[in-house]
Amino acid sequence: MELMKNLFNNKGYIDGITIIDLEGEILFTAKFNNKLNSKADENYEVVGKNFLEVYENLDENTSSTYQSMIHGVPFYVENQTLKSTDRVPIKITSLSIPIKSSSKIVGAIDLSVSEYEKDVKDEIEIDTDLYERNFRSKIAEASSGGKTVNKLDLRESRASFVTENIITDDTRMKELKKYIKVAANCNLPTLISGETGTGKEMFAHAIHNESLRRDKPFIAQNCAAIPENLLESILFGTSKGAFTGAVDNIGLLELAEGGTIFLDEVNSMPSHLQSKLLRVLQDGTFRSIGSKEEKVVDVKVIAAINEDPVMAIEKGTMRKDIYYRLSAISFNIPPLRERKDDIPLLTSYIVSKYNKTFNKNIKYVSTNLYKKLYEYDWPGNVRELENVLIYGLSMVNSTSESLDFSDIEGKFNYMLNINNESNIKLEPLVTMVDKYESAIIEKVLINTGYNVTKAANILKIPRQTLQRKSKKFNLI
Repeated sequence: MELMKNLFNNKGYIDGITIIDLEGEILFTAKFNNKLNSKADENYEVVGKNFLEVYENLDENTSSTYQSMIHGVPFYVENQTLKSTDRVPIKITSLSIPIKSSSKIVGAIDLSVSEYEKDVKDEIEIDTDLYERNFRSKIAEASSGGKTVNKLDLRESRASFVTENIITDDTRMKELKKYIKVAANCNLPTLISGETGTGKEMFAHAIHNESLRRDKPFIAQNCAAIPENLLESILFGTSKGAFTGAVDNIGLLELAEGGTIFLDEVNSMPSHLQSKLLRVLQDGTFRSIGSKEEKVVDVKVIAAINEDPVMAIEKGTMRKDIYYRLSAISFNIPPLRERKDDIPLLTSYIVSKYNKTFNKNIKYVSTNLYKKLYEYDWPGNVRELENVLIYGLSMVNSTSESLDFSDIEGKFNYMLNINNESNIKLEPLVTMVDKYESAIIEKVLINTGYNVTKAANILKIPRQTLQRKSKKFNLI
């Protein structure tokens, strides 16, 4: 009874039971509350039907009942939305428990209680449980075999994200999520391209955690964050005597033995190091700095680039040969401006995630705020959206249940100004100097009635020089 008091929003009872098998077929259902039936005067028969076909807004990743079967652990979700064909969406809080037979999971039972929704004009209710579901699925993934190794005292030795943490409704992104298993089930190098803030590292984490290497280290290194003269020693290690003060020190490649190394912004790596990395990609061999010994490593290499790889090759920041090696398995993550339908889903996830951080209880987002979010192009992508919403949650009144545009307006306008400045057309220095000089001379000539002698005296330059420049700029 003490457990029941803490579940279902302290109601201490349930008013619905559903049992499904591994194929998703509904074996039994009992709805004791008319609201769960949606229409009290109808006998809505669902036994024998597929659970995901009945509730069209759910899939295997968003259904707590399916997640409990997949991961073999109970899932508790508050205020979960259920939408069946031709029926008004309903809200339930449910506890889904896997059913086992002879140590094998054969189905799941879902205990539920209905919740009554608040009717708010011009506001859209967000799924405030999305973050919790993803967090629980990550815990469940770990409890069902997906463990991370922590014997290395390195923060980078763990892959934190799994496929379920990639939040999207976009068709292309869903295809990329499916492709994660393809990348994870082979040892081929993988290249992830996409603008800054699109979630490249999250994909790298998910690939590692889907693979058989999940019990081994995951090492991440941003190649742009380390000076060129240090990057080689950090990646490949050093041998004693290689240079003054050098000692035997293993590099990140050896630390990642048996696991995965993620090289972000690989196009920032100098050409000679890309050549050295190429040998690792080809046969898994390399030499530490100053060593004559050839070492062999078993490591999956995932690289990321924040620009079009073809453009990087043309600019000379990426070697063709390493691109061909890395791109056997490749992901191109679309920017947020090309998948704006993900904005409501991402907003729900971010608000749910940071509600607890700021001790807030935001359940709704104003339509005006969503309108502004849709109108903006998000050059910083999901990371920028997250920063703006975090600001809003820090500013919103602690008693408010709604997030409005006024809560994010300060940060939003600041980002607009930054991006407008960054969009200024850059030209050769001589062109910009000429334009600036021409504008000054023209202003002085106008103020002096085009008296060249007076204008030259004001500008403190010889009269002949002013005449020459004025003709050059077509001012006289």
